[in-house]
Amino acid sequence: MIREVRTTTFDASGHSSEKSMARLMISSPDVMSNKLTFHWGEDSDKFPLTFLTEGQGPTGMYEVNNVEYTMPVMGRLSFSDTIVFNAYSSGSYPGLGGAYFEIYMKTNKFTKQYGIVGPGGVRARVMTNGEYVEGRGWKFKCQIKDPSASAYVTYTDLAAGKVWSMTAPTTSESLSRGNKSNVQGPGKLANQISFNRYTKIIAGNMANKVTEFEVPIKGGGSTKLWINEEMRQFELTMRQLNEEHLWESEYNRRSDGSLVMRDYDSGEPVPEGAGVIEQVKDVNYDTYGYNLTLTKIKNTISDVMDGSTDNGKMEVVLYGGDGFVDDFDLAMKEDTIANGWQLAVGEQMVMSGGKYLSYGKYFRQYIDPKGNRVTVKNLEMWNNGSYAEMQKANGEIHPRTGKALISHTGIFLDQSVYDGERNIVMVNQKGQSEITGVYKGMSPVPASWGAAVNNMISTDEDKSSYEKKYSKGIGIRRVKHCFMLQAVLD
Repeated sequence: MIREVRTTTFDASGHSSEKSMARLMISSPDVMSNKLTFHWGEDSDKFPLTFLTEGQGPTGMYEVNNVEYTMPVMGRLSFSDTIVFNAYSSGSYPGLGGAYFEIYMKTNKFTKQYGIVGPGGVRARVMTNGEYVEGRGWKFKCQIKDPSASAYVTYTDLAAGKVWSMTAPTTSESLSRGNKSNVQGPGKLANQISFNRYTKIIAGNMANKVTEFEVPIKGGGSTKLWINEEMRQFELTMRQLNEEHLWESEYNRRSDGSLVMRDYDSGEPVPEGAGVIEQVKDVNYDTYGYNLTLTKIKNTISDVMDGSTDNGKMEVVLYGGDGFVDDFDLAMKEDTIANGWQLAVGEQMVMSGGKYLSYGKYFRQYIDPKGNRVTVKNLEMWNNGSYAEMQKANGEIHPRTGKALISHTGIFLDQSVYDGERNIVMVNQKGQSEITGVYKGMSPVPASWGAAVNNMISTDEDKSSYEKKYSKGIGIRRVKHCFMLQAVLD
């Protein structure tokens, strides 16, 4: 076990100077190595959403002129509707002996002469056009198709919340009259972008201060200028928090369009857009308990895939924390063993490498009966992000894995390209996607601040600051193709 001689320190003074270097204990005279070791691992592959959108160039970006934006959406054709009122009592027999019975639906979607099918497979024919009844919805007179004198529709089949669906129309051989046809128009998804701003302040001669060890620099190599490491941490912090915001942000505009949250200094409104989690959770969301089962996975995948209005296979990626990835693997293995299959030994589970054996192969893909492939990818944010860090500190831990509860969450994202457009895009305000500036004072400006030096504003204080401002939001065109699955323990 490595003995920790000092803990990782943190300085929250808000600016960097010689004093902050002393507080961080990085200017001590003797160190064992002249290379700064990073114990938290590589920084790559931690920002999948940013890479999926911004990282794909123009095809992954969507520019808007205003804060709010809408995206046209067209769902699959729907032939079903929901009952909102039951006109019968529990002791009645609606439709008995071929008598007309009434149904009250949420919309006027059903059409005269068309068939309808309800819970348990009961079938009927719509006899009249819809008539709106205040407080009850759209009323239709129907007749059961079963010719038996004892056939009827049960009271529970007509309960509010039950879903019925249309089938083909049937008419008499002669003297029939025409009906009508419905058409489905596109809808709109409304969202807004958020503005994120970060500031890095230095004072005195921080731009030229060196340490006794070397720190890595972007693009390779190393330097003893400490400001390079501070800027690396600054950039990493921005990237991580922006990535988390794109997932976790919640829409904060009221139904009347007003914004309650205001900046404390300027009084200006502060918009925040709906991130991936809120967008997906509002449409397709389910939970599982202590164990995830293959049945749950199959049903979830079916819900996602059946929502497709397009031909061809979908490119669905299942992002999950370490806990969910582990649950996915266990579900596959337990179902495999339960069905009498054996997990192969040799090149699969147990491998030989010289005198040592290696044990471990893990399921990371699932192919449904239609041939659609779902690939599982780890979402680092739910393992070591700010929310996961908070849960671990508060003891919100999964009892089996010891990981933060948020780690046992999975989100299915349809990353397909439809008609040349990506389903998931980064939305920016035109001219505000990323702005960099330097607030120049008496303090020397580091060379690492680069081109931003050409966009400088001034102060007479002995300090300078590096300013970053972003406008970001996530747009999902076919959000019904996505799904969120989360472990919820009693």
